[in-house]
Amino acid sequence: MPPTPLLRMPGRRRFLGLVGASTAAALSGGVLSGCSSGSGGGGGGSASAATSLDDLIPTYIPFEGVTPDIEGLHGAPDGFTSYPDTFLQALSEPRGRGGEYTAMTPMWGPIPPGLGNNSFFDYVNGRMGSTVRFNFQDGNSIIDKMNAVIAGRDVADITMFPDWVIQLIPQFNRAVGELFEDLTPHLAGDAASAYPLLANLDSDAWRWNVFNGRLQGVPWPSEPFSSWVLYRRDLLEEYGIEPPTSPDELFAIGEEINDPDNNRWAFGDFNLSIRQVFGAPKQWRYHNGELTHMFETDEWRASVEYMRNLFDAGLVHPDIVAQADNSKELLNSGQIVFNQDGVGAWHETYAAMLGDHPDFRLDLMPVFGDSGRDPVMHSGDPSGQSVFVRRGMEPEQVEEVLTILDFCAAPFGTREYMDYRYGEEGVHHERDDRGAPQLTDLGNGEVNDGYYFLSGRPQAVTESQYPDFVRWKTDWYNDAAQYTEEDPFAGIRIQRPERFSGAETPLTDKVEDIIRGREDLGQLDQAVADWRRDGGDEGREFYLEVLQEHGRD
Repeated sequence: MPPTPLLRMPGRRRFLGLVGASTAAALSGGVLSGCSSGSGGGGGGSASAATSLDDLIPTYIPFEGVTPDIEGLHGAPDGFTSYPDTFLQALSEPRGRGGEYTAMTPMWGPIPPGLGNNSFFDYVNGRMGSTVRFNFQDGNSIIDKMNAVIAGRDVADITMFPDWVIQLIPQFNRAVGELFEDLTPHLAGDAASAYPLLANLDSDAWRWNVFNGRLQGVPWPSEPFSSWVLYRRDLLEEYGIEPPTSPDELFAIGEEINDPDNNRWAFGDFNLSIRQVFGAPKQWRYHNGELTHMFETDEWRASVEYMRNLFDAGLVHPDIVAQADNSKELLNSGQIVFNQDGVGAWHETYAAMLGDHPDFRLDLMPVFGDSGRDPVMHSGDPSGQSVFVRRGMEPEQVEEVLTILDFCAAPFGTREYMDYRYGEEGVHHERDDRGAPQLTDLGNGEVNDGYYFLSGRPQAVTESQYPDFVRWKTDWYNDAAQYTEEDPFAGIRIQRPERFSGAETPLTDKVEDIIRGREDLGQLDQAVADWRRDGGDEGREFYLEVLQEHGRD
């Protein structure tokens, strides 16, 4: 199998493969998005019921697109095992008015040639009737840049913020109203019918983009789960070993395949996933009028002890013990066999590896619980990023920008989707014998994810160019989604109190030391007690008030 251009393109790393493994997610037992006005405020936190936001968001108008081959169950995305023979034209073209707008988005990988030297940009801008001039920022240091942007009040006409970045920017709720356009008059209710592909986005994702009682952002609807354990399915098959179905089996497999003398260790770090295996809540468990935080549960403690045992047994690669940031490379090279990552890292890895290694196979570790119990799967936030429009533009300019975002919200199966993802057929990509797009040499140098980051679209599993991928991933999703945690705060937008959020970092740092053997397990009780004293109990009182205010106590 010769390498194809698309499989060898290093610059097409997908955002979702990184966000699930982000530092922000690792530090939090359940970070929730900034919210609209409600109870409390400032450092004390605030909350509002999502149902109270219905007048601020678009009326949902489903787009009748292509029929999936595999239906998603329990809220999981649909799967498409092939590309359609012909693509639907979702929009009349072009709808732009010839305006030019700047856009700031992250970029992982090499920066492509800019406007004027990039025929991909020329093609997509022509299809929209508007010009977008991108200012790409290094995705690996995006938090530093976005902090500077907010502090300096110097924003592009269109700016994309990953949701986890929003969580880490102090006073973002205040800044968003000062810097970005109120989209409520343009998109609330039936007004969104002027932008039919934006109206096709999930209502919960739109609610996640209400700040201070106004609709301010355009969402990126998220996949149900942000991260899980990926494993080298090809290597397990070489060993003749079936995937694990319990924590004990996982440990036993690790002992069997661990071989440091031949530069192979069983595991990377998968602390967040093991919490779910043992049944710990994402943040709070509500029972008989009491709230118990994850850190206070026996299930969470059991997950910490389990991870400590893995490290003590020498089953974890020494780079991971030292908290190096090279787990992807270790998994790809076979130096480790199991590793937690963002779910989107799966097809990113295929893109990097299959061209030279056609027998390379990844899969998601099956979902299982401890001692025959069900796992508790932690769902992600409804929107994984937000796209904002600069405040101060003329109304007709805002409307033109929204036509750009509408174009970039086109779902799989449309011509518009193929345009902003792969460029012009016959120029930037060709379709292989399965109908899947493969980038040409020109496409490899020019096509990028800029437009992809300018709007969200309904989630779907579509990467049929990769062997077995669609079937394996959709089967995993349809199984995992049935174990999604019952969240007592579902449908309530919450900004957490600052002391409560701040108390997590010392505890999670202590946990990292404990599981790596740098601290004794006996330190865990004191670390939890310190967390309660320094903000945990304050957070409990706040969250109980939220439940009472919303009639859930």
